[in-house]
Amino acid sequence: MAGSGRWIRILKVIAGALAAVFVLVLVAGVYLYQLASTLPDLESAPGALAAARTSVVYAADGSVLAEWHGEQDRKVIDIESVPKAMRDAVVAAEDPRFLQHDGVDTGAVLGALRGTGTASTITLQLVRMLFSDGRGGLTQKVRQALMAYQLEAKTSKESVLEAYLNMVYFGNGRYGVESAARGYFGKPAADLTLSQAALLAGVIRSPSRYAPTTDPAAAKARRNEVLDRMRDDGLITSEQEVAAAAEPVKLAAAPPDAGKIAPYFVEYVKQQLIDKLGAKAVFTGGLRVRTSLEPAVQRAAEEAVAGVLNVAGDPEAALVAIDPRDGRIVAMIGGRDFATGQYNLAAQGRRQPGSAFKPFVLVAALENGVSPDRTFDTSPYTVRVKDGYWRVENYENGFTQGKLTLRAATDWSVNAVYARLIMEVGPEKVVDAAKRMGITSPLEPNPAIALGGLSKGVSPLEMASAFGTLASGGMRVPPVAVLEVADDRGEVLYQPKDKPQRAVDQGVAAQASGMLRDVVEHGTGVNARIGRAVAGKTGTTQSYRDAWFVGFTGELSAAVWVGYRTAQVDMTNVHGIKVTGGSIPATIWARFASVALPALAATAARPATPDAPSTPPSTGLTRVRICRDTFLLANPRCPEVFDVDLEPSLVPAQTCTRH
Repeated sequence: MAGSGRWIRILKVIAGALAAVFVLVLVAGVYLYQLASTLPDLESAPGALAAARTSVVYAADGSVLAEWHGEQDRKVIDIESVPKAMRDAVVAAEDPRFLQHDGVDTGAVLGALRGTGTASTITLQLVRMLFSDGRGGLTQKVRQALMAYQLEAKTSKESVLEAYLNMVYFGNGRYGVESAARGYFGKPAADLTLSQAALLAGVIRSPSRYAPTTDPAAAKARRNEVLDRMRDDGLITSEQEVAAAAEPVKLAAAPPDAGKIAPYFVEYVKQQLIDKLGAKAVFTGGLRVRTSLEPAVQRAAEEAVAGVLNVAGDPEAALVAIDPRDGRIVAMIGGRDFATGQYNLAAQGRRQPGSAFKPFVLVAALENGVSPDRTFDTSPYTVRVKDGYWRVENYENGFTQGKLTLRAATDWSVNAVYARLIMEVGPEKVVDAAKRMGITSPLEPNPAIALGGLSKGVSPLEMASAFGTLASGGMRVPPVAVLEVADDRGEVLYQPKDKPQRAVDQGVAAQASGMLRDVVEHGTGVNARIGRAVAGKTGTTQSYRDAWFVGFTGELSAAVWVGYRTAQVDMTNVHGIKVTGGSIPATIWARFASVALPALAATAARPATPDAPSTPPSTGLTRVRICRDTFLLANPRCPEVFDVDLEPSLVPAQTCTRH
């Protein structure tokens, strides 16, 4: 009886133990089931698209203007683009049993418990990168293990490794093997040597310690450890190990700061793409953006501005250059320093254009049959308008009496003639002509627009584009900065679809262009002469706060604005002169165009078009040299002069005595 009692007690203990184990298994099962029900959908996780990618902006010649990314600089590539040496090096360094385990390496777990290794696998690391919420603890580790099993059950080892290589951090802000290869060695991942691959693989364990830019000696030692492990795993031969270990660590030179290359243009492009595609696509979508900017033309613009406005305290300049044949923006300067003034004076800034707006009045007049050789009274003009009386006087009170042809009045930019002209043609027709030609800012049909008195002002970008309509023979070609946007796998996402449209009759465009060519040949724009046919118009506002020159040839239309960013500073003493459109802006334009035109011709895929057409000047006129300050005959000491053809009765009788 005693023996049987002992067996009964033993059986009760065993039963209790089994019950406890059953309860533990049941609880564990319920626990794992509940955890499994909270797992994210991993169907698309291993794909490269799960990673945020860096967008790259290219100039017209293929050079890189900028790279945009969020917190992570990443360029995604296919596994086929990663050399075998790189794949083997990463596996050897991070997960030698990667091809054998199912996401969690139980042998490695036991080793970690004994303190002889790490339990982390490539799959577990990928799960943490994709789904970690920053929490730790046993529950999180179990969830990650379950996700690792699930991930490997739903996809291939190759896909897991591809996603890992595109997401893992290599230090110095470089995420993914492509970004690391280009950042450290200046080459794509496909061209990595065995030595370089082993070095990058070694960085993964501790980027802050093993990045070659941080500690070259530590990076080299870690590289050799990876090579040694690759040899032990049979991935390379002893001879390959020795050769790779002997290869010196040569890093690529730091690239120039992309933010300094046409920063206003780059920001202009960025804002356009954010509006079209959204900020997420711009900063994380791996876009490949092909733009219209010509680096050689941009350098010419920057050098022209810096060479003229070269004294501390000088006003700023904005410059936009467009190829009128296709509307491509080939250069853009939005101010002196993007770092301190990011407001883009070229595209966002709207300033009063002064007499640079007169070509729109001229086009409207020519369209309505006004002859260039018709004479107009030049005396001050007063007329009743809706809000009272409008009184117009000429610049520096010149031409107080007499008559001028419309052609000569355009050369000299005579306000009283253009005031009479807009009252005859009608401000509504002038607004219509300006909008057809490319002015997009709000315009009110007020007679004062004849002299550039606008409610909102206009931007240099609008002016360059609108004058380009004349350069293209009356065809309106909208300005374009972005030529194509594709993703990093080559699929085109966006292309501009605007097409040229007839805005001005070809004959009218030719006539207006010819008259504006005379402005440069012997009018207020003589400082813009470059030894070939150029048409253009100067503009100066009251108090000398804005000065413009907008000029064009058959291949280039460019607007130059000079002024202070605050718009509250008079330019009455800049380099010893009052700044008019025919002074500093025209000088900048000439310096720019004389370099930009040959550079543009060298890069263009088609031959240059003929110069902007011109009409011959009227006969029976006398050419005289006039002082810009007094509008009297110039003497040899007058600092600013211009030549003009006048009717004999209008030639001043006196010579300037001010200078």
